[in-house]
Amino acid sequence: MRIKKGLLRSCAAMMVIVAGLATAGCGGGQKAAAPAAGSGAAKEIIAYGELDPQVSGQQIIAEEMGYFKEEGLNIKNKLMTGPDENAALVASGEAGICFGSIYNNIAVSANGVKVKVLAPLANAAGTQSVVGRKDLQLTSAKDLEGKKIGMTNGAGVLIAIRNMAAATGTDIGKIQFVNLPVSDQLAALEKGDIDAMAAWEPWVGKAVDMGGKLLFSGTTSNLPDKQGDVHWIDFYMTVQVTDDFYQKNPEVAEKLLKALHKATDYINQHPKEAAAIIAKRINIKEDECFRIMQKNVYAMNYDQQFVDGANKMAEFMLDMKNIKAVPEAKTYLDPSVLKKVFPDAVKI
Repeated sequence: MRIKKGLLRSCAAMMVIVAGLATAGCGGGQKAAAPAAGSGAAKEIIAYGELDPQVSGQQIIAEEMGYFKEEGLNIKNKLMTGPDENAALVASGEAGICFGSIYNNIAVSANGVKVKVLAPLANAAGTQSVVGRKDLQLTSAKDLEGKKIGMTNGAGVLIAIRNMAAATGTDIGKIQFVNLPVSDQLAALEKGDIDAMAAWEPWVGKAVDMGGKLLFSGTTSNLPDKQGDVHWIDFYMTVQVTDDFYQKNPEVAEKLLKALHKATDYINQHPKEAAAIIAKRINIKEDECFRIMQKNVYAMNYDQQFVDGANKMAEFMLDMKNIKAVPEAKTYLDPSVLKKVFPDAVKI
């Protein structure tokens, strides 16, 4: 199964789908709406997510621990294999509630689909990494110049590589990037066909398990001349609703955030138990799920770092020609509901 296909792995397919549906004017048909306020017993709502502990960690915990029910919600999770599937459902109006990455939020917004990001849920920057082959010798980051790094074209980990280069004086133009699907990078690294691979979890863990060296991630550097904590990428996961869903069900959005807040607390207070619950739901090993989750920061704080991360991601997407224009953050980021139920979580 796929846990995280990378920030932009499915971007081409997703953008084509979203653009086509948006152009066809399919964004107005809400098919999974909850009952309007005062309409009686709660009807079932489908919340879409992914088979991924980063995207859907809180979503899974909220259902399995009964937090949705505690808030009077009858929410059932539908976890897809990737963001391209959910993007089509958001654009068509079927997915009123959707969990995904900030990239997905920007993609649908840039194509004219009206959505509201209610809150960030996790920053998965620590999973975006570069792993060197086991016999790679570096005396400084500049030794990466002339080396071959396997990477899927346009992958979000490139943001971290760019920032690493800027921080260490490395000429990124002298690095030889080899376009490889992430599934092929492991074999290429083991054979010595590439000197390093730029990828995400669970592939990073697999590369390290076979002897690879973690050179750096979005949050930590092991480079000879740059070691310790770094801030080279923000990779946020969020919960989003369509405008149509929110207009019909504002109280559901409030209850949803309350349930997710409980789930966030549970993950942070009981990390091993949470990993066991999530691993069972998405069918991966508990230790692998725990390892991945330990690299994430699970929090619902709407702060300047989150907004800046969204804007930088949008600029990157424009640079990669994945969107035609950068949507204004205020058109898709809406902290008003979060501020109402958890005012201390909104820092700006």
